Amino acid sequence: MIVYDLDGTLFETIPDLRTAANLAFQERGLQGVSLDAVRGAIGDGARVLVERLCPPGTPPREMEAILDSFRTHYLRVCLDQTTLRDGALDFVRRRATAPWRLQAILTNKPQDPTDLLVRHHGLRDWIGRSVGGDTDLGRKPDPSGLESLMAWAGTDRESTLLVGDGPADLAVARAAGVDAIRLDGGYGRPDELDRFPWAWRAGSFAKLEELWTRVEPGAEVGLPLAAA
Repeated sequence: MIVYDLDGTLFETIPDLRTAANLAFQERGLQGVSLDAVRGAIGDGARVLVERLCPPGTPPREMEAILDSFRTHYLRVCLDQTTLRDGALDFVRRRATAPWRLQAILTNKPQDPTDLLVRHHGLRDWIGRSVGGDTDLGRKPDPSGLESLMAWAGTDRESTLLVGDGPADLAVARAAGVDAIRLDGGYGRPDELDRFPWAWRAGSFAKLEELWTRVEPGAEVGLPLAAA
């Protein structure tokens, strides 16, 4: 099974996250935020994103009001400017040519916008299950979500790969004992990513495609990952 992160890995989502944040801040009379500010705050779910973007000293009750507003706005605008990362759709589609391979998404993004993005961008034919960050399974780096996906797929640690761009992705792979592919060019900072182990590294899906036979040596002969 291949498990993908969403924000920064499969999708470029920052413009719509910024729109939702600025609409929520505008309602409370607060100054808007930049794309760079959102980029630096992303990765640990909606609540942490809002907490990082709010002015220091924001009272808890005000924070909750902003968070509720952000969630409402984001569900409405999350399809406006978000795009698939270059090569992502082709990569996922090619991996689905093996009938035994399951693919899934594990993200700290809430479940509702996750499902909207997967459906809108045509990934439902290849992504069998998506687990968001607001479920009972918790958020990365808690391994519960990844372990639930392995149970769903009937796979073990040796036959599971996680593809991600952020420290939470590499951390959850380590916590669950699975190999990680570090996908650069997303939202994770190199100084954060360098603190975690990874089995393979690529700067784009095109580069990952080039090295795939090293990741999965049996790919050319149709062998499953566990047998490679």
